[in-house]
Amino acid sequence: MTKIAGISERDIDLLLLEEFIASSKFQQIFLDLVQLSDKNPTFTEAYRSVTDSTGESDLEVTFQDKSNHNYILLIENKVNANFQKDQLKRYIQRGENYIKQNKVIAFKTILVAPKTYHNNDKNGFDFRINYEDIMDYFTNNSELGDRKNYKVLLLKSAIAKSTTGYQMEADQSVTKFWHDYWKMTLEIAKELYMDEPGFKPSSSSFIYFKNVPLPPGVDIVHKMTHGHFDLQFNGMGNKLNIMNDKYANRLEDNMKITKAGKSAVIRIHVPKLSMADTLESQKEKAIQCLQEGKKLLNWFNSEIR
Repeated sequence: MTKIAGISERDIDLLLLEEFIASSKFQQIFLDLVQLSDKNPTFTEAYRSVTDSTGESDLEVTFQDKSNHNYILLIENKVNANFQKDQLKRYIQRGENYIKQNKVIAFKTILVAPKTYHNNDKNGFDFRINYEDIMDYFTNNSELGDRKNYKVLLLKSAIAKSTTGYQMEADQSVTKFWHDYWKMTLEIAKELYMDEPGFKPSSSSFIYFKNVPLPPGVDIVHKMTHGHFDLQFNGMGNKLNIMNDKYANRLEDNMKITKAGKSAVIRIHVPKLSMADTLESQKEKAIQCLQEGKKLLNWFNSEIR
């Protein structure tokens, strides 16, 4: 029997994205859900992990009616992770921005999750569809042949994880470290827009400043135990020639372009911070790190954009 270990929200994102692109029947499920079927819209595009100054949409799916009016579905996918602070509010802001920019005439927010997630509550989203409903679609889809067995198994694995999945074991000292770090950003690095952190496990040593307005696919990250402050360009790890052509002659002395996994980064080396010690005991190092991070961000905003 086939088993799938380590199922993640990204796996389900990509499953949904494939069906939106490939299946008019799947599209119709969502059009019926959001009550757009009477407009007979046609699918135009779908994107995963769309990031702007308000945050990130897991999926954005656009339809167009015969009058060339665009409608967009903003989809948040959850297996078992909690909502981020003001996450729904930022989805709504994103949709309102699309209307102001004349990209769409209307938007709908949709939560996709297992039925047990938050007791089947919509959590303020306009609509909700459960993994179990999507699994029924695959189970009853004879056109997929045996491939549907894998898709059903993927969803079953995600549903099982939502019930018995990973339970984060909070580390009190690391959680306090993050909270002290956040308070420090409020004093000397407000432009990093760090949200107040919740409980953190002992392994949490990378801080992604997700609220900083950066182009899609670009993050600013403090890799505390590594001694790096990075501007991270997702998916560019094998395209360092492009990165060098675009940025190399504009770097400052302490910046360099290098590969980090599947990403390329513009990196400043900073003092390493120990998660085993208090932030107070490393205060001067932490301040230096944040100053360098601000420098990296300001450089990118002033020289590049």
